[in-house]
Amino acid sequence: TSSTSRILPTMRAATVLLLASSGTGLIPGGRVASRRCVVRMVETVDITMPALSSTMTSGRVVSWLKNVGDKVEAGDPIIVVESDKADMEVESYEDGYLAQVVIGEGEDAAVGATIGVLAPTAEDIAAVQAGGPAAAAPAAPTPEGTAGTPVTMPALSSTMTSGRVVSWLKSVGDKVEAGDPVMVVESDKADMEVEAYDEGYVAAILVEEGSEADVGAPVALLAETEADIAAVAAAGAAPAAAPAAA
Repeated sequence: TSSTSRILPTMRAATVLLLASSGTGLIPGGRVASRRCVVRMVETVDITMPALSSTMTSGRVVSWLKNVGDKVEAGDPIIVVESDKADMEVESYEDGYLAQVVIGEGEDAAVGATIGVLAPTAEDIAAVQAGGPAAAAPAAPTPEGTAGTPVTMPALSSTMTSGRVVSWLKSVGDKVEAGDPVMVVESDKADMEVEAYDEGYVAAILVEEGSEADVGAPVALLAETEADIAAVAAAGAAPAAAPAAA
């Protein structure tokens, strides 16, 4: 059975050149006769390949659950991705209309690479498509230097650079299953429950409630087995958490 995750979008402003017809077409030499050129800025959302586990570096698009032109609302399942562990439905964080499918079904993409593009309105779809294919985003870095499996601060919106841990929904020693809510995070837009991608036991909480961490920074460590909790906790050095904003 497929699990569900959320997709991490990237906003980008695409400059699109539109030709508003007011007469004849092209004349020799490639010039446009009797046409008015209008430049519009279309703010698009890049749908990127998410990291569905701490070890995932690339994923395969199993299927698109939306077609070009379809309306997409935040929370809608949009694709099924095959990771190194399981197939998962991935949800959108943003509203919009699917304007481009950059990575087709059966194709692979690195984590962080652009796989699709959302346009803000249905009327903008053609303009976005005319602007050319989306540039691929760089692969997301894999946290290193921690023992066990790191639970990292996720990007809950396209503008989020850090988040505050509002509350932990699991305590040290608790068993965690993939898909379990493990914490509530305050982003720049809203408070959201964050689910675990991996199974294990909470060995260490690195960022306490009320403290902040950069996106991608480890906020907790999972041990593979209950017997490993003490060893993982001892080996994991807690990073300095940013103080909570007043």
